[in-house]
Amino acid sequence: MPAGRYSGIRAVTDYLYMFFAFLPFVVCLVWLAIYTADLRNERPPQRFLTLFALLCTLLYFCHSWFFVGPEEGGSWADALYLFCNLSVYPVYYCYIRILTKDDFIWWRLALSVLPATILTLALILTGANPAVVWTGKIVFALEVVQVAVSGLKLLNMFDRQVENCYADTEGKTLRRISVLLVCILVTSLLSTVANIIGRDGFQHSLLLGIPSILFSSMLFGVFFVGHGIRFYAYDLRLEFHRDGVEEDGAGQGEVQLEAEISSLMAERQLFLQHGLKISDLAEQVGSNRTYVSNAINNIAGMSFSDYVNSRRIAFAKQRLAEEGDTAISQIASESGFASFPSFYRAFVKFVGMSPSAWLKLPKR
Repeated sequence: MPAGRYSGIRAVTDYLYMFFAFLPFVVCLVWLAIYTADLRNERPPQRFLTLFALLCTLLYFCHSWFFVGPEEGGSWADALYLFCNLSVYPVYYCYIRILTKDDFIWWRLALSVLPATILTLALILTGANPAVVWTGKIVFALEVVQVAVSGLKLLNMFDRQVENCYADTEGKTLRRISVLLVCILVTSLLSTVANIIGRDGFQHSLLLGIPSILFSSMLFGVFFVGHGIRFYAYDLRLEFHRDGVEEDGAGQGEVQLEAEISSLMAERQLFLQHGLKISDLAEQVGSNRTYVSNAINNIAGMSFSDYVNSRRIAFAKQRLAEEGDTAISQIASESGFASFPSFYRAFVKFVGMSPSAWLKLPKR
């Protein structure tokens, strides 16, 4: 191979290596700047995500330093890398807890980063003892599993509360965070494998591009989705407070109450009301949210949201059979749905196919 062509390929390879080395750091730095710029106007979850972005930025700066910095004199980077690596997931769990329970306490944050603090001090005092390094890898793997399991539990609990409060849950559930958390779990398990292999296995190799692109995509998703969250536990609690605390309610049994709710739904077609909440239904039947929710959950076997939307879809099917596919958007609105995407998702959920596909079926 001619020397000029070889040097050109070498230059491209070096450029790609540098790009992969800095990519996660740049992604985190950009999002840190975005969050910091609006820090005063951000709500508590976003402010906490700013702390997460700061830790990630420091983590991947040390990551970049390892791959492109000088071979000697990087002990400070190793210590900072260990601290941030063992802190990011506990901090992200605190963020999820604020989203779902709105009960953040500062000592919980301090306790969550205690293992990172202890192991970082041990690393500094022992001169990067391999036992400390391997202990850090084990702690990291345990943190990933704990955050994923506990975080998903909190997110699912919150979504159930939303579905039992609102008929229209669009923009209120945290399903996107749940999906991201599963992705984080998978990605982090791969990271654990990479940690076992050791970062040295990726040094001066374009194989670095695999974890670099993987983590950059995951981090971008975390920050992008987090930036768009506008509804969390505080808003849900505020909604309950606005409706008033209801301790007393009708004393009828769940079967009788569900029958009364079903009859009321059919007679007055309450399900067609946009923005219907369980408190609206409770007021109509002279009961409270707890009784109504328990009756629907236990007797009908579904959430309040599904209870209402299943009736909306039944109404929409009847209207579609009369009007055809030329009025799908209009029928979606008439059926009580806040938007066409929410109507479409509900239709697929309860019917098993899209409205257009259902219309093509032979009707008896």
